[in-house]
Amino acid sequence: MMLPSEHSNPSDETVGTSFSATVLPSENPNTSYDEINVPFSAMKLPPDSDNPSDDEEIFEQQDVVIAVMGATGSGKSSFINLLTGKTSVVIGDSLESETADVEAIRFIDEATGRKVTIVDTPGFDDSRQGVTDTDILKKIADFLLSEYDADRKLTGLVYVQRISDPRFSGQQGKNLRMFQKLCGTETYKNVVVLTTFWDQVGDEVGAKREEQLQSKFFKSVVDGGAHFMRHNRTLDTAGAVLSYVFAELAPVTTRIQIEMGKEGKTLVDTAAGSVQQEEIERVIAQHKQEVSSLMAEMETIKESNTAARRELEEERAKLQEQLVRWETERVSLREGLDKESSARQKLEADLAAERVDRDKWRQEQERKFEAQGKANSDAILDKAEERRRQEERVREEVARAVHAERHKSFRKKAMDFAEDQPLVPAFLVKPAFGAMGVGLDIAKALRSKRSKK
Repeated sequence: MMLPSEHSNPSDETVGTSFSATVLPSENPNTSYDEINVPFSAMKLPPDSDNPSDDEEIFEQQDVVIAVMGATGSGKSSFINLLTGKTSVVIGDSLESETADVEAIRFIDEATGRKVTIVDTPGFDDSRQGVTDTDILKKIADFLLSEYDADRKLTGLVYVQRISDPRFSGQQGKNLRMFQKLCGTETYKNVVVLTTFWDQVGDEVGAKREEQLQSKFFKSVVDGGAHFMRHNRTLDTAGAVLSYVFAELAPVTTRIQIEMGKEGKTLVDTAAGSVQQEEIERVIAQHKQEVSSLMAEMETIKESNTAARRELEEERAKLQEQLVRWETERVSLREGLDKESSARQKLEADLAAERVDRDKWRQEQERKFEAQGKANSDAILDKAEERRRQEERVREEVARAVHAERHKSFRKKAMDFAEDQPLVPAFLVKPAFGAMGVGLDIAKALRSKRSKK
């Protein structure tokens, strides 16, 4: 089904209904809201604005952020224009790059009421003069780090790949590796590989190339949960991507955001930075070898052959110029982002604060332990002292009892013995035993007196 756009012939038949997609303003508070009418037959009517519960549910939902990446001329800007209705995103008809910077376009999806941010990124094979892959990496990393600092996560990562390319080039392989390192394997499940330019290939050829991409070049991404989808420059296929992201994906944090925002790594130390660093070092080594070869060749040419020497000298100068550019790019990559220093400072400050909190907690625990230990020690000493006093009282009582028993008179002992006889009346026994005891006491006193003499 062909859907009309601003480039469509007015006589073409329009199929589908029109919905109103509100493009949200940028961070500039002076920017106003624009209403853009976009035909989209798959769109549902927005929720009833008279129902407050619907409105509350809509505006409580977090923005859905979708980053769109891919090579120059892969169809990123065309896809974004269809999705957002924003015609200011320039569409290029050649391989000349049209996307200069990372650009975020915000709008409201009228079918769901969700706030959506589409992030348009320049390709790593940017064709503009003086723009390097390191520049592109720094721009993308800077945007992702800003999103991380603002506690905003990406929900979808759309990688646009031309199905019309007869072969998967080395530059495309590098672009894909860079994308993989930016994302990290943990976020492959949030990746949509969007194949484009299906109108330039036959169905059989396109299907064969798609299968090759899935089974070979994008195999690790697909194994990690990535989803292949087709885009044929219609609003239906563009909207299908948005519907898939809404229904299937949850917000994630990319690998480079964790590396730079949480771990405090410099750009060159990240996984994506290492890919670019390896490429720079490879090209520099190659250029140095080529310059050396030219110098050696110039030595073999006779001085009289000025034309040949001039040609070699011009070629050497070009190589030297390229070598300087690549070495400058190496320095730029090592310098990284301005935000890296602040991110590292923030990380160091957080770690220092964490150490202070941990020390305070440890000291507090030690004080509590010491106080508890002292209290326990005092309690133990008190119990020991109480036990000692009790034992002393028992010993004193026993000593008194022994002493009393030892000094008791025979009369008293006899009377006590008579008292303890259960079968004989006490009034009969006590006088007899009492008299016997008195006699024994007299005898004891007489013996004591003789022993003293």
